[in-house]
Amino acid sequence: MADKLNWLNKHLVVVRYITLKDVMEQEGYKIRPDLEELFTGMHSAEEMVYKFAGVERYKCAAELLAYIAHRRAGVWWGYRCVLSLLEELVINPAVDVDIADIGADFNVTVPDWAKVEIPKADPAEIAKIQADIKTAQAEVEKLWDKVDPEVKKIWDEAMDVANAKFKSIHGFTPMELMEKIGSRLGEDEHPIDPNSPIFTETAKIKAQLLAVQKETVDTIKSVIPPKVPEHDKKLRDNALTAVYRWVEAPDAENSQKCLNVGNECPDTPAGLLSLAAFWSYGDLLPLGKQPVPTPPGLAANGLCQVLLMCALHKGGTRKVKERYAEYFRLGVEVLTGADSWEASLEDQFMPHGKIAGGAASPVHTSPSATLGPETPPVVEQPPDPASNAAGGKAPSYKRWKPEGL
Repeated sequence: MADKLNWLNKHLVVVRYITLKDVMEQEGYKIRPDLEELFTGMHSAEEMVYKFAGVERYKCAAELLAYIAHRRAGVWWGYRCVLSLLEELVINPAVDVDIADIGADFNVTVPDWAKVEIPKADPAEIAKIQADIKTAQAEVEKLWDKVDPEVKKIWDEAMDVANAKFKSIHGFTPMELMEKIGSRLGEDEHPIDPNSPIFTETAKIKAQLLAVQKETVDTIKSVIPPKVPEHDKKLRDNALTAVYRWVEAPDAENSQKCLNVGNECPDTPAGLLSLAAFWSYGDLLPLGKQPVPTPPGLAANGLCQVLLMCALHKGGTRKVKERYAEYFRLGVEVLTGADSWEASLEDQFMPHGKIAGGAASPVHTSPSATLGPETPPVVEQPPDPASNAAGGKAPSYKRWKPEGL
């Protein structure tokens, strides 16, 4: 299929809806109040997608793509996004936090930005002050040497009498007083008594908090089973295998398998994508006698949530906005026909089996591996937006497409 669409690589062709009116009426797509201004004068869903991309609202662009995409192509797009996340996690795996470590430390840690930094003295300035003191002492000694010895004797006798009188009254001489003052400058102004009752009460409260924290952790762990990485990988690989085989052949049997596998891990991107594939089939009872139509917008909304889970996933090498930009790029490649599942059918193993930690699942081909019951409409070439910029007005949107197309 991809080789038939290469010549249409400038426009979205693997879509179900062309106009915004159709996607809103048929799929229940809602315009957010804060985005109403961007939709002014817009009628083409494709133009609206690229308008979002032009202002770097990649999340909004990806969500609209999910609503207009052909169901089978949309699931393949979701599969490619999950693979992109797994490739990130190979480089920078996510680190799970043990619930027992949450709230276990009661010590208050002051952040760096809140700490008071004591300014450091300049060594050159200190050396200069010390040199000035030595110079002044040397000058005093020179002057003292010039004093008459008889005057020095009278001075020393007078100082001895004064010191003796001062000590008889206060118990120490003036020099001894200065030494005491100097020694106390390094002492704590408000010493803390280690036997104070406040420390006893603090220990009691801390013991109570530890008991409550332990009881809370035990309660949570008793109702939430611990994670087993090997089991989680197996569920992920099973879900991705089911999704791949559904894309290869979106029939009732594969849809039922997606439902069964997706229900085992619906809180993971791969599990939710498996459920989105089931919803994309269009029948909530694929193996039943009476068809039950899937509610409008359910499959598209499921795909949007898959993208959100991937974008918010821990670890990896990209931030949220960067991930949405990458997922949008992948979506454009899929919906323009540049990326299709047919190329991967020629490989021996499914794409997710090539990523480190994935299961090497063999490709299972099927004669029914065609586009499916839906036929995507062919979108006519729209006029150049720049030609509509009459009167010096800027174009309503800026065309965007993946590099290399």
